[in-house]
Amino acid sequence: STLLASSAASDVYKRQICNNCYENIKKIKKCVINEYNNRNFSKHLYIFRYEGIIRNKIIEYKFEDKGYLYKMFAKIILSDKKTCNFIKKYDVIIPVPISKKRKKKRGYNQSELVANELAQKLNQDIWTDIIIKKKDNKPQSELNKLERIKNVEDIYEINKPIEVKNKKVLLLDDIYTTGSTVNEIARKLKQNQTQEIGVITLAKD
Repeated sequence: STLLASSAASDVYKRQICNNCYENIKKIKKCVINEYNNRNFSKHLYIFRYEGIIRNKIIEYKFEDKGYLYKMFAKIILSDKKTCNFIKKYDVIIPVPISKKRKKKRGYNQSELVANELAQKLNQDIWTDIIIKKKDNKPQSELNKLERIKNVEDIYEINKPIEVKNKKVLLLDDIYTTGSTVNEIARKLKQNQTQEIGVITLAKD
């Protein structure tokens, strides 16, 4: 899986989407910040609505072996000053993990590829081994709201609790629908005295 992920990263320079498509996608970005007092995280910033060409591109990115699209998503995020300032308020970026089985099948963690690019360009810390997905569960896209909540209960664990104590953590995921996944991870972080938790996603359904 490491080899496949590396291949996806290096291949990006050969297979970028056309400039016209990139500009059209860039024009429909939203960069909206939602604030919560009934969640385990306090803020959520999303870049796009999960519809139209964005929905198609994220599906291609996750399921159709087009890992190189991470570069496009990261470039659009980095082009927005408000979003960059939002990211810089946090001590560390943590991409939402996927199971070892799913990562092996896909060849990469789609959230991790984007997070790595953002961390590198913004000189931010990134942790990819702090949160572990203990087992494979049903895809959230196949479930209703109540099923999604149950589906992620106790799926994640904090591998190095001492590291997250008093930290400002930004979770990065691809799609936000009900927020069940990031809310469950944030719950685990809060149990380990994380100071502040924010969320950034490529899209919101």
